[in-house]
Amino acid sequence: MRCVVTAALLLLSVATSAQGQADLRYPARPERTTVIGINPIALVLGAVIGDFEKTIRPALTIGIGASVLPSYLNRYRAAEAKLRYYPDEHALHGVSLGLTAGIVTQEFSDYGSTSDGERRTNISPSIGTELSHQWILGATSRFAMVVGAGAKRLFGSNSNRYEGTFGGGTVATFRVNVGVAF
Repeated sequence: MRCVVTAALLLLSVATSAQGQADLRYPARPERTTVIGINPIALVLGAVIGDFEKTIRPALTIGIGASVLPSYLNRYRAAEAKLRYYPDEHALHGVSLGLTAGIVTQEFSDYGSTSDGERRTNISPSIGTELSHQWILGATSRFAMVVGAGAKRLFGSNSNRYEGTFGGGTVATFRVNVGVAF
């Protein structure tokens, strides 16, 4: 019996010692509070889409986003404020649920009964939601990567002119951003 107790204490001592050494070899990563990112896929297609996100509480971030799509996509532009909630209460890490509010402008050719393809600009306020997952990676926790999707609703007198993704002024949104955390 004495031999079993001695072996158990020796094993416990080695296990806790190894855990302490592991902590020294891999120090805690610094906590990042801000992320700036762009969509690299959009850049290849001639668009610019980016986000800025800042932690304000352990589970909340605020941010801004901007999108500029090229003329072959009817020159869609958007600027919006964002509020994201991280259910695991670790902002900038993991799953987030977001609310957005902003302004969308879109230029289009009007082929109505009184027009011959005249270029028009539609400016609409928008609100939306998004679901995302973000990772902060690397030995120094500087590389940020996020994927997500959502939808936004356009409002205003001309919002239904823009057929959007789902028709009637509703637009699908996608986030595939990479960036830097600091």
